[in-house]
Amino acid sequence: MNVEIKEAGDARKVALVTFESDEVTSQESQVCKQFGRMANIPGFRKGKAPEQVIRKKYSKELKEELNRKVSTTAYEAVLEHKDIRVYSILKVDAGDIEPNSPATVEVTVDVEPEFDLPAYEEFEYTIHSTEVQKEDVKKELDGLRDQRASFEEVDREVTEGDYVKCSYEGMLDGSPVSEILPDKPMYGKQSNTWEEAGQAKGMGVDGIAEGIVGMKKDEKKEVEITFEEDFELAPLAGKKVIYSIEIHEVREKKAPAADDEDFLKGMKAESLDELKEKIEADLKVRKERENVDGKRGQATQKILELPDFPLPQQAVEDESQTIFQRTVQRAAQQGAKQEEMESKRDELWKESQVQGQARVKISLVLDRIAELEKMDVTNEDLAQAATREAMMMRVDPQTYVKELSQDRARINRLRQDILHDKTLELVASKGKEKVCDIEGEHSH
Repeated sequence: MNVEIKEAGDARKVALVTFESDEVTSQESQVCKQFGRMANIPGFRKGKAPEQVIRKKYSKELKEELNRKVSTTAYEAVLEHKDIRVYSILKVDAGDIEPNSPATVEVTVDVEPEFDLPAYEEFEYTIHSTEVQKEDVKKELDGLRDQRASFEEVDREVTEGDYVKCSYEGMLDGSPVSEILPDKPMYGKQSNTWEEAGQAKGMGVDGIAEGIVGMKKDEKKEVEITFEEDFELAPLAGKKVIYSIEIHEVREKKAPAADDEDFLKGMKAESLDELKEKIEADLKVRKERENVDGKRGQATQKILELPDFPLPQQAVEDESQTIFQRTVQRAAQQGAKQEEMESKRDELWKESQVQGQARVKISLVLDRIAELEKMDVTNEDLAQAATREAMMMRVDPQTYVKELSQDRARINRLRQDILHDKTLELVASKGKEKVCDIEGEHSH
């Protein structure tokens, strides 16, 4: 057997595996003997039928099994070849293999490219101080008080911070928004909904919360709301919608005093000082976690900024397809029309390819670092990750783990995700830290 490697594009090679005729004959003889041991042929005891009888009765099956056996031998030889690191086998073409004749099997593979690992121990990360300020504790305490606030009905004009029961309906160019977006009622028509006056929610129609300020119970009015040009729901993007609003009830939020006995009891604290100490400790842990997450994000960006190298083409294609399909599905769920999606198809595909290339590049670098650092994934890691997934999906963990254990492909994907996560954590922990005095987001 001889293996010849040929270039076939970026990170792709074709291996020509040739077999001498005696090698093929030897494999065919083994296949025939295997069939002979299992064959039940009338007139012969099991396993005692002559070879010529076996060959005649199972000619088609023998040929198929010989092809499979030679193909397997070929791609195993490619996997073990010292000159390449196979990333994935794309195609095995054995042609028509005949006994007593030489054979050539063509194996197309994507290979792990050669690249220089970064000096990740020297990566420098920007972190923020984990020192907790008094104003941080006060803000968190006020938030906890707000969570336990009571709401008393009042007969006055709505002021910012009130909770208001109202109804509204939107009209766009004379047509009800509820008919344009029937599956998005929060943008079209609400009969009885609660709004926090003056507070944008980040979802729904923020202008409603602003428009109800100054109104009173049973009052009606119209407000004109202009949606941003890049608004996520295409039919409303850049459009002006007239909303008719009616107020049904106004409630004033009254938060308990910080030293209220019932409030402290609900927070499992004996005193206000004890509660503040608990808040400070929790905030410190949160800040430390934010620093860890920030370092992971920066480490990912530093990997992406490494000099480009050839990427396995099929891996990029598969990742790009997955990203593209999710993007299209998400846009459809948000109300994008089919014709609009078609007009942006090329643009979306290009964006998906860029993201796909980034994911594969990160994956390759993390795989190589994991190999260097001798990282591994334990059964305990797998069990914990599977349990977390089950809880996020709100399904029974034991049932989910049982189903997962029967799907080798999903287990392998989960194993790779865990390995990459652990490796990124390691990379982030090895670098140098620089404390940034300015509060805000970590740089990426």
